[in-house]
Amino acid sequence: MKDQNGKVVFSKTKEYALYDLHYPEYNKEGYLGLNDWDITAMYRTNFGVEPFEEDVQKFVIPLPAGTKAADIEASFRFIYEKGKEAVWNKATKRVEF
Repeated sequence: MKDQNGKVVFSKTKEYALYDLHYPEYNKEGYLGLNDWDITAMYRTNFGVEPFEEDVQKFVIPLPAGTKAADIEASFRFIYEKGKEAVWNKATKRVEF
């Protein structure tokens, strides 16, 4: 969020992720002796948002005295590789006080 002069007064990033992790203790013998490559020993940890699921965030932001307006921007970015991303959706709104 930026004030009427373009100064950033608030910024927050929330990351959603899905991890497939390998825990060898779930399958000690492995598949054909290949513990590290056994997909049956994978454990899925989901910190994501499922299709058609909503996630609502509320923030109380104390603004500096004299703030007359704020430009609010929210974007949903898909980070598909380190340093590479695509903006899937974006919303902006100007609020005047």
